[in-house]
Amino acid sequence: MEIIQGGPEHVDTAALIWAHAVARRDGYDEVPSLEAARPGVESALVNEPSLLLIAQEGGEAVGFIAGGPQETDTAYINYVGVHPDAWGKGVGEALLRALPDVLIKNGYEKAELLVYVDNVRGVRLYERLGWIKVGAPAPHPRNGRVEQRYSFSPASWDAGA
Repeated sequence: MEIIQGGPEHVDTAALIWAHAVARRDGYDEVPSLEAARPGVESALVNEPSLLLIAQEGGEAVGFIAGGPQETDTAYINYVGVHPDAWGKGVGEALLRALPDVLIKNGYEKAELLVYVDNVRGVRLYERLGWIKVGAPAPHPRNGRVEQRYSFSPASWDAGA
């Protein structure tokens, strides 16, 4: 698996991966359209296009991370998306293991993300890789699903962990 720095040409690819992942995760009858998925990924990258990482397997994109600044020294990771056909193959872990170098290169001291508490696979992965819970879980403002904030400091990253 190869992790590459994404660019504007990868936004649609990332959006489609996210659409497929969300449809499977949340049990949608249909995969959201590219037109529905694209604005979120574009919005995440407006202020920090360098926080787009693409995981490729055999030259095909199978996952991505997208985010941007939350505070001066904190990146907010809006998306960690893996195409359902690649679930369980280490794609999310590979992306998250590549993230600390990108954070440091861009001057971030930490990163934060939100994850639905019922996303057991995601929660296990973040915790195993050293992400720490911040505060109490809270309902998402739009859909009411309970989510937990996690924080990560690249300075404390042990690449061998």
